[in-house]
Amino acid sequence: MASKKLMKAGLAGASFVALTALLAGCASGDAPEADVSEVAVDDAAVALLPQEIADAGTLTVGTEAYYPPYEYLDADGATVIGLDMDLIKAVGQKLGLEVQIENVAFDTLLPSLDTARYDVVVAAMTDTPERQENYDFVDYFNAGQGIVVAEGNPEGITAEADLCGKAVSVLRDSAQQGILEAFNSDICASSPIEISAQATDNDALIQVQSGRAAASVSQYPVASYNVEQAGGFELANEEPFQPEPLGMAVAKDNELSAAIQAALQSLVADGTYTDILAAHGQEGGAVEEVTINGAE
Repeated sequence: MASKKLMKAGLAGASFVALTALLAGCASGDAPEADVSEVAVDDAAVALLPQEIADAGTLTVGTEAYYPPYEYLDADGATVIGLDMDLIKAVGQKLGLEVQIENVAFDTLLPSLDTARYDVVVAAMTDTPERQENYDFVDYFNAGQGIVVAEGNPEGITAEADLCGKAVSVLRDSAQQGILEAFNSDICASSPIEISAQATDNDALIQVQSGRAAASVSQYPVASYNVEQAGGFELANEEPFQPEPLGMAVAKDNELSAAIQAALQSLVADGTYTDILAAHGQEGGAVEEVTINGAE
């Protein structure tokens, strides 16, 4: 007979697998998706494309598909869907390009721009002044931050300052990790947060589920989605804090940034942008003007 300790470990492992499967995709096959197949080409935006991309006829996109509602896997376990994917497919339509999407680890995305593995990274990535030193960001959405805790909120966390002195999990190399590190130099200087950086947002949630972390910090739409989809969690903060622009990342000083900006602005003008956000229940993060490197 297995020991109680081993049985408990097995049950815990099973629950972690269930959590990952639930948050990685929509098992019921009814995931929201906007139809962008009828989006018309915008000739003015096409004229801004770098010649090599126009000649290739393809836009290569890097993402990390474990961050719903922005990007995640469909019921087939392979197709990447979500708000960002609908937007970049619509951008491709505006630019007359085929969109090819590759799902890889988040912390490899920006380095892959350095080697030209991708033309653009679309992964709900926060535009920051630090990232702007090496990349350009076409800002298309505004998102604040959310704190996910275990159901019942045993640590009584309601705001950022309550994270001080506690173990907090976060996606590795994310803007949220940077936010927590900034807290440790400011509001948490006397009682630093123990930051647990994880490979995926699912892994960060597992740290909360297992009790290894008191909370996990992610973008508010992601935090809300995870709480709604998986049992055993709740949002600690009623209102998002520290809103930041999200941007599609392109290699520095690449003409592609202007083409994507023009395509996104065209989607705003014809209403497709609003339709896509509404399909995913994210109208609250809409922008009226698409900017480049708008973070301050």
